[in-house]
Amino acid sequence: MIIPETMARVEILTPKQKINELITALLKFKEFEPEEPKTPISNLRFEDARRNLGEVNEHINKMKILMELGGLIIEPQGKMKVNDWIEASNQVFIEGSEIENKYKDLLEEIGKLRAELDTLNSQLQEVEPFKNIGIDLKVLYSSTNFEVALVVINEIQKKQLEDKGAVVIVEELGNNKYASLVLSRKGSNLDEILKELGLRKFETPDFIAPQIYYSNLKERINNIQTILTQRREELAKKIKEDEKNVKELYGKLLTIRDAMNILAKARKSEYYVQVEGYVPDKSLKKLSKMIENIGFITYEYPKRYGEEQEEPPTYVKLPKSIIPLESVIEFYGTPSYWEISPTIFLIITFPFLFGLMFPDFGNALVLLLFSIWFYNYGKKRGSENTVKLSLVLIYSSIVAMVTGLLAREFFGPLPVGGLQELLNNPSAPVGPLYYAWPIPVSFYEKISDIIPTGANAIINTILLSLLLGSILLFVSTLLGVINAIKKKDKEFLFLDRLPLFIIYIVPLIVFLYGFINISNYQGEEAMILGGISYFLFHSGTPAPPSVQILADILVIWVEIGLIYNWVAKAYLLKKHEHASTGSAIIFGFIEGGFEAALLLLSNTISFIRVLVFAIAHYYILYAFSYMAYLAAGNPSSLLSVFINPAGIVILIIGNLLAIALEGLIVFIQDMRLHFYEMFSKFYEGRGRKFEPVMTYVELTQ
Repeated sequence: MIIPETMARVEILTPKQKINELITALLKFKEFEPEEPKTPISNLRFEDARRNLGEVNEHINKMKILMELGGLIIEPQGKMKVNDWIEASNQVFIEGSEIENKYKDLLEEIGKLRAELDTLNSQLQEVEPFKNIGIDLKVLYSSTNFEVALVVINEIQKKQLEDKGAVVIVEELGNNKYASLVLSRKGSNLDEILKELGLRKFETPDFIAPQIYYSNLKERINNIQTILTQRREELAKKIKEDEKNVKELYGKLLTIRDAMNILAKARKSEYYVQVEGYVPDKSLKKLSKMIENIGFITYEYPKRYGEEQEEPPTYVKLPKSIIPLESVIEFYGTPSYWEISPTIFLIITFPFLFGLMFPDFGNALVLLLFSIWFYNYGKKRGSENTVKLSLVLIYSSIVAMVTGLLAREFFGPLPVGGLQELLNNPSAPVGPLYYAWPIPVSFYEKISDIIPTGANAIINTILLSLLLGSILLFVSTLLGVINAIKKKDKEFLFLDRLPLFIIYIVPLIVFLYGFINISNYQGEEAMILGGISYFLFHSGTPAPPSVQILADILVIWVEIGLIYNWVAKAYLLKKHEHASTGSAIIFGFIEGGFEAALLLLSNTISFIRVLVFAIAHYYILYAFSYMAYLAAGNPSSLLSVFINPAGIVILIIGNLLAIALEGLIVFIQDMRLHFYEMFSKFYEGRGRKFEPVMTYVELTQ
């Protein structure tokens, strides 16, 4: 679950007459990723398979479009009997063409209607600025005393026209655009002036009035939209009636694609076929048993990191429940075969940080419901990424519901805390959920000092945010060291990862120090931070002797770590980039000393955003709640706020903004903390995902 599965590169030799049997076995095996042979037995390939790969992908795309138009869930189904995979592919292509031809006329008609609709909408957009002009352009443009033109201009062009003696009557369109009627004296060559300024004179067919032309266009667009809707409904109905055949064909095409992928990478000689690829080590015995009567198998394991050009595929076996979090990691990149997978790390930290930054049970519940809808939408569209992302949102919103429960927040302060919390008045009425809330007031009061919105909790929550950050940064740098050890790359270990690990031990010690007296955590932290400040700036009062000694040691520790990092970076620059000694020292200091010191400070402090977003979320809802209270006329009754129409609208708008904007921002910031603060310490993400071939339908004998 943490370390990628050990992969073996297998080579299979099978007699030519058994190649179809081998392909079937590999598809059923579902854990084989084909590769080009390292040492091919010949240059002969299965050219039919290579050609068929392109055609099968075209048919797959067309089937997906049909299922989308028909409103079907994009999923493979069915059974398939195969004796020869090339012949089977040709037969499936015929079936695909038959189904596609069945809907060809409707699809072509829909395509033409959509193209015509796009053209008409473009024309409508062009005439829009002049839609209120009811006079025929033939009359307007044939004036005996003036040259007239309808044009769309900007402020600069307006001034240029006026400078040339033209009268410009404008109607502002926005974005520095004006619908203009330009007049100039007869014989002033207005058309040439417009051409010189890059302006096009607006005209309508047969020079009819723009108002009439606009009305005609709208009517045509409405008619086409009606016909298009009818044709789409007709197509969707037919596809739904043919759902079984479409899904079965889709499953066959996916299976054919994977079979052709094996065959296209294979090599053949006069009597044998050579197939190579990667298989998880744990499944080697299973594969050997499956093909013992089909072919002869040999295998080898990847060598040490960097000793071969090819990067083995990465396969991390994860429980189905946490596989969706891979989608977040894939934004950064696929783990290398030589790296620890950060998925397990992420399953804890990502929802946890999200929940800390978004502590409102009501808002999180809405986000959960949206995530479930988004999941079903992705499932219907056959979008694996949408499904995975929605599951990440589901996990995160559930954790946010838990933190919202603890914070006693439900769509802002009013439903639970009521006017008592809003006005900070103990005698004011509480909310309707105050006593019914699952977390009792007594428990909330005990933990209020570590909740961002609790009384006198700001300093504690800042310290706890920094503690959380120091722990996560320490774990990240530790994983970086473990990755370097796993790669058996001593230079990478001692000159890149180990210096960072040494440096990031210090903030962990600093913010764990307060636990020596947890009842006075804030005071203990103030002493150790004060001691560090005194050592650095020699101002203020030193900490007690034992604390000051520890503070001195920690500062010296950081300095030694930064010097170590400086020397390491300088060495790497000189060795690998052939920098001069002077350049290596200067740039080594910038990257390994100065920049590393800034990152130590900024990466740790960056976790204060966990607190900041929690506070921002609370006070945005607090502000809208207060506006609703004012809109209701400063009532003494909470019911008056909830039944006031203006108050209700304000509360709904505030919560929608909090859910949509803050939910998105918090999600992005959560990703940022992982990608920049944590992953940069241990995760490179330069690998390639293990993508085994498989059968998507039941293969029968």
